Amino acid sequence: MLRLHCLCLSLIFLMAGLARDYSVARQTRIDNQRVNPIDGAEMVFIPPGAFVMGSDAAELDQIWRKFNWPQSWKQHTLSEQPAHQVRVDGFRMYRWNITVAQYRKYSEATKRAMPPAPSWGWDDNYPIVNVSWEDAKAYCQWAGGRLPYEAEWEYAARGGNTGLNGRARTVFVWGDDYPKSKAANLADTSFKRAKVYQPNYYLFENYDDGYTYASPVGAFPPNGFGLYDMAGNVLQWCEDWYDRDYYRSSPAANPRGPSRGELRVLRGGAFDTIPAITRISRRLGNRPEIHHDEKGFRCVQQL
Repeated sequence: MLRLHCLCLSLIFLMAGLARDYSVARQTRIDNQRVNPIDGAEMVFIPPGAFVMGSDAAELDQIWRKFNWPQSWKQHTLSEQPAHQVRVDGFRMYRWNITVAQYRKYSEATKRAMPPAPSWGWDDNYPIVNVSWEDAKAYCQWAGGRLPYEAEWEYAARGGNTGLNGRARTVFVWGDDYPKSKAANLADTSFKRAKVYQPNYYLFENYDDGYTYASPVGAFPPNGFGLYDMAGNVLQWCEDWYDRDYYRSSPAANPRGPSRGELRVLRGGAFDTIPAITRISRRLGNRPEIHHDEKGFRCVQQL
């Protein structure tokens, strides 16, 4: 009887442990993946952490030698210097860029007009384009979120490759070399069919993603955080004002960009951007009212 009693107690404790483990695992899945009920967007939990943001001159020299890029391009990298350690709080980021279908839902709900259609037309599962920073900000506010800050964007794009504690810090989202397999929608062999292509255009050599212009969201593998299209396809608006010298005095924790400016930050590269612009560290700025068929966005939510 004593053995039977002990066996029963053991089974009770075992089942309780399994139930607890299941509960923890289930809660982890819930925390790591959530759907925004307003626009149906799937969100990914990006854990808090530190990483090396930006680039140093010696690092850029090495990259330029490796790919034999024109030295004149380096003048456009001053804004990403110096490399510096940054820490960000956790947040939730949309797994994909905002799609045409999601933006149409927003337009119908707010009575705002859809932006002009790009040359390839509207397709529900393609990223919305021809949206200004102002359009993107208004959408994210409607959806209960905001645009990502630039530091959040770069941290998320690196997908865990922080450059700290022995971890790698790659040139591109997918690695340190030009892609050898389908990695992203980039300026490549297929882009030669685009109307804007010129013979002196620098491309991702010996690579063909199959798309001349934009591609459906999620058409290529995700990064380490499970985020899609953090390189190529369309550029992504960020919340921050753009300042070429901001990294020289930016705070080490949760930088929010300058308090004022004339340009807003864009990140990620697009289907038509040269390889040097598609690097994770590369910063771009444009006027907030500008809209173009290579510009889109995704939202984040504060925890």
